[in-house]
Amino acid sequence: MIYVPENFNAKEKNTCLMALIYVLNLSSPKQKAKKEYMALQMKALNISEDKYNEKQQTYKMEEVIKSLKRLDDIRIQRYIIREMIMLAVADHDIGDNEIRDIYQIAEAIGVSGEKVGDFFIWAAKGIEWQLEGIQLIEEDL
Repeated sequence: MIYVPENFNAKEKNTCLMALIYVLNLSSPKQKAKKEYMALQMKALNISEDKYNEKQQTYKMEEVIKSLKRLDDIRIQRYIIREMIMLAVADHDIGDNEIRDIYQIAEAIGVSGEKVGDFFIWAAKGIEWQLEGIQLIEEDL
């Protein structure tokens, strides 16, 4: 099975949305890039804007952890942790509270700190790749 939101059941989609809303609310003020990333994820989850607005609230870390623990597949849990990180770095800036909270959530559901670190490194490589692409376009002009 390929782990993409289109294949998620309703519980997995709702948990993913909850986790992303949690991360989105950690950054203040909400950055444009993070809102855009959130919109892409909602589309991938096949969640309408009305459904998102209905769920748009502030979740507590304990609620996110509880919801993630209810998921049976560690791969989906890891996918959601990865997407939380992607949202946190979408604006190429991540705060200490975002890093700390993602590590705490991951640890609480049994995802190792080492794995979370790997996800952060992977995300950083993606940002580096994007910035290098921009530089390739703009250099020597």
